[in-house]
Parts: sequence; structure tokens; C-alpha cells
Amino acid sequence: MIKTRTDLINALRLASELEHQLMCQYLFAAYSLKKFPGEGLDAVELERVRKWGSYITLIARQEMEHLGLALNLLSAVGGTPSFSRPNMPQRIDYYGDANIKMTLTRCDTNTIERFQRFEAPDDIAFPYTPLRPPPCDKPQPAPGPVDEENSTAWCSREHGVDRDEVVRKLEEAPPPPSGETLMKGAPHVDLTGIPYQSVQELYHTIHEGFEHLAQTMGESLLFVGNPVNQIWGGPGSPQYGGDMNNLNQYGLDIIQVTNLATAQQAIRMIVEQGEGIRVPPKYLPHTHFCLFTKIRDEMEATGLGDRAARNVARNPMTVLWPDVYLFDEVTLITNEDTRKVAQLFNDSYEVMLLLLLYLYSDQIKTSEQIAGFMDAAFFPFMTMFIRPLAEILTELPVGDDPTLTAGPGFELNGDVMLFPNVEKMWLLFQERLDALVVQFQAVVLIKTWPKRISDRLDYLRHNMERLALDWKENWLNVGRREDAPAGGAR
Repeated sequence: MIKTRTDLINALRLASELEHQLMCQYLFAAYSLKKFPGEGLDAVELERVRKWGSYITLIARQEMEHLGLALNLLSAVGGTPSFSRPNMPQRIDYYGDANIKMTLTRCDTNTIERFQRFEAPDDIAFPYTPLRPPPCDKPQPAPGPVDEENSTAWCSREHGVDRDEVVRKLEEAPPPPSGETLMKGAPHVDLTGIPYQSVQELYHTIHEGFEHLAQTMGESLLFVGNPVNQIWGGPGSPQYGGDMNNLNQYGLDIIQVTNLATAQQAIRMIVEQGEGIRVPPKYLPHTHFCLFTKIRDEMEATGLGDRAARNVARNPMTVLWPDVYLFDEVTLITNEDTRKVAQLFNDSYEVMLLLLLYLYSDQIKTSEQIAGFMDAAFFPFMTMFIRPLAEILTELPVGDDPTLTAGPGFELNGDVMLFPNVEKMWLLFQERLDALVVQFQAVVLIKTWPKRISDRLDYLRHNMERLALDWKENWLNVGRREDAPAGGAR
């Protein structure tokens, strides 16, 4: 049970990290899917695979939305924003008995079954056992896929599933022989752990924590965060400008959290979109669990499960990071040219996270600054650099074997942290963008690319050059402050 603000902040940081991890895994799978004629699929098969890609991309975008909601919840109670997470792959028990396998794999039947279990409601994921099985000293193997017949029937129900019904079933189950299993492993979670076995239970615990703390300390003392430090959409928000500054144009629906009612609404949005708890009947097929169930159904029916994706290596990495646990599951990128593109992706990804971190901090004050960071973080970084670079990597050889390709590793060199000197922030971002320009110029000069690859890289290079020039203009006109001390931003 969450009894203190610290407990709540730890749980929300864990939720933010989980949403980030799931988003990266979903994007990797989506980018691995075949997209062009000549890749071994006929026109009908290719259209079906493209539809699967659109489903998984939608889910990943909503995981980004869930990350935003979790960060708003965190900010609302006085927590600091966090985009840190471990590199993949990690052991199956990193998040305790939630059994979330953090690994980057191509989009085949096994991957979809894993995703389906991630998003499964508790009465599907754990139909015959108590919610908390007895603890075990040894790491357990990854659980098998959820029952597809039960999953399909669950997604075909005429009514959304009521959480109270799930709780009643769990209360009727026999108690575990001894103790509680605790989530341990994530370094930032305190050593006592957080008792839960699924993402659904984690959010249920957070929901109860908000209610308990609002009752015991009062809403005014619980919700002490500055609402300006949140990202949310719609008229009246700092991100609303009628054109590019509106979150809705990115397909994101993120609300501001200022009290218990909005906190409950944010948690409900996350759980409803994922597991489908208490959703209208017409929306149930569009939940994450039911979309993955649909993809698995179609993969098994058509036999496309092993042919839908390119032969993308699992966990392609530029180096062996010290926080990676399972070195034997890493595929090192040994092709020098491919590694340069992979490093360019990783650096672009880190800059994007840093931009988002500033949006959630108290370092960005004016509406012009907020708009500048929004336009750089959401557009073009997410759509014009991250996605196209990731898709290009799935066409490039990981090593000597031309049939085995790389992919986006989403590698992080430590925690994503704010610059120590806010007065130099705009200058330091300018240096990062200029460095990306140089990297793009270098990869474009490589002579071995097929024309379709070189043309796309050159297009991205021009976009990055324009972004760097635009940022410089924005820095001069917005980043400068008349009251800045000598040697400050200019």
C-alpha cells in the first residue's frame, strides 16, 4: 500500500519507466515490418502487414501518451520528471513478478504474444492463480502466451470488463502460502519494493495511493506541483496555439493533473486504453490488449507470423553497455557504416528526450520558449528523424551477413539529465544540433549506400540543417533575456 508521498513518487517513476520501455519495444517491432513490394509478400499480404504496423504504431503513440500522463501525475505531487531507463535486454525478473521481458525483437508471432501478455488484464494473464504467488529465490522463466481463445472471447464481450469483477475473483482465490512478492530490481525504487504482479495492479495501487493521501493530508497539500510544468493539450494549455503547438495534431490526448479527480481520470485513461478495464463496448476492440489479440489471430490464421518482418537482429547495439544484463542476447553492430547510422539514431533519440525533459521542468518559462521546445521535440524529432532513421536501420546489414539487418537500439549513455547551467541551455542545445548536422553530413558521404538509402539520408540531412538554423534564430530571439547576467545566453 502507498502510504507516503515518497511511496507515490517511487511508484509513478516506475510507471513512467515502464511506459517508456514498452514504447521502445513496440516501436522496434513496428519498424521491423516489411513495407515495400519485392520483400517476399504479395499485395494482399503487404497490405495486411502494413495494417498491423499502423496498429502497433498507434499503440506506441498511446504509450507515449501514457508516459506523458504518468509524468503529469508525478509533477502534480512534487516529483521531478524522469526519462531514464535501463538499456535492453534485461533479465525477466528485473521488474519482479510482473515478468516483463525487456528486449528488442522483430515483429513475429512470439513478439506479439509477449506484447499481448504485457497488456493483458489480470483475469486473462492470471486466470487460475492468486494475484501474488509465493516468492521464489530463483528467477523464473518467462511465462507462456496467454490463452488465445479466452483472449478473443474477452475482446468480443458486449460490455467492458468491470474492475470490481476482477477484484472479486482475486479475493475468492486461496491466499499464497507465505508473504507477498515485491517488485525489486529497478535501481530507483526503494529497497522495500512495491507489491504488484502486473502493470494493471501497479496503476490500481497508484490509484488507491492518491485516494489515501488526498484523504489523510488533503488535496491542497498533496498536489503541490506547478501545473505549468506539465504537458497537456487543448485551449488554455501552454501547448495550444491553433497550429503546430496543439498536442491534438500529434494524436495525443494528455490532460493536466491538478487534483484528485484529474489524477483519477489520468489513471483511468491509461488502464482503459491498455487492458480495457471499464471501457464502452464499442471501444474494447481498440484497446492495446485486443489489438494485439487481433494481430495474433491474423498471424496464426494467415501463416504470416514469421514472414511479416525483415530479418532484423535482436537487440542491435553499437557497444555493450554496462547496465545490460544479458550480453548473449545482444547483437553488436560490426558493420562500420551501419554503426554510424545507429549512433546518429541514438544521439537524435537522446536529444529528443532532453527536449522533453526541459518541457516538464521549471526551466522553460515563457510561452515562446515552450512553443520552441514543443516544435523541436514533437516535430520534427519524433516524426522526421527518429522514425525514418529507425526504418533505415532495419534495411542495413548488422555485420558481414547482408541478410541480417540492424534496427534502432534506443541506447542511452546513462541518465537523461538537465544541463547544470540554465543560462547556457540554448547554446548547449545548439551544440547538440550542430553535432547532429556533422554526423548526417558524414553518413551521407558514404558511397556504399543503395540509392534509396542515400536519398533518404540526404533528405534528413537537409532537415537537420534547417532545424539547427531555426534553433539558432530561436535562441537569439527567445533564449536571450534582457536581465541575463554577463556571460549568460546571447
